[in-house]
Amino acid sequence: MPDFDAINTALIARFAPAAMTAPTGYDPITLSTGDLPDSGLYPTPCVLVFPDSGTYDQHAAGKRDSTNMFTVRFYYNQLSDLERDYVALRKWLDVLSDQLRASVQLGGLTWTSGVRQGEVTRAKVDGWKIGILTYANVQYTGIELTVSVLVNESLAMVA
Repeated sequence: MPDFDAINTALIARFAPAAMTAPTGYDPITLSTGDLPDSGLYPTPCVLVFPDSGTYDQHAAGKRDSTNMFTVRFYYNQLSDLERDYVALRKWLDVLSDQLRASVQLGGLTWTSGVRQGEVTRAKVDGWKIGILTYANVQYTGIELTVSVLVNESLAMVA
């Protein structure tokens, strides 16, 4: 079984404030987290990362592959409209889309309690959308990225 928490944590690190430089003239990201806040967002811009869906492909030779989809949401501004923020969002899209370009393996192996769970062989941005994002019934301008993470596992087959 993939270690979804470890994968989520590795993705958060790729979108953390220290890992990204804001486009010239724009405020840096304040926070990147996978712990979705209960009562509203942190000061913007901020990034939320969470698992969305996945599939498994079992092989007869004791191997299993999984494709795991994660959503990365960049919340830019609460008090504006899309038209006013579009230029900023377009500039941020370049920064955000590049965050997995050089780190496709997310550090390689995923582990749980010292047991090897699988190897992350690929993590990539598959798609993006600029628009209005809603969080806790509040609308923000922002960007949503779809990220796929491929994990290969060796399994011990038992009867």
